[in-house]
Amino acid sequence: MSFFREVTNSIIESVGVFDFDYNIIGYGGKALYIEGIKRILKIDPQNMCFDCGKKRLSLIGEDMTVSSLVGGCVTVMGRIVTLTEEEQLR
Repeated sequence: MSFFREVTNSIIESVGVFDFDYNIIGYGGKALYIEGIKRILKIDPQNMCFDCGKKRLSLIGEDMTVSSLVGGCVTVMGRIVTLTEEEQLR
């Protein structure tokens, strides 16, 4: 069983809902794994932005790079200082 599936099942058992546009695993401010990416909006060493459907994720940091991008999943490496989520107007 996958890590995400285990966490999802735990959340469903606790609150009874599962309506997430994306999932994130953070690694101590040095890396992020994000699944649910629909589109890359911006890639820059200090600022990255990803479209996740109803939400937009923005990262601010230093020396950030995309080390992997496969099938809607991205791994960002570097010093990640801020992660913000915004509603997207559609």
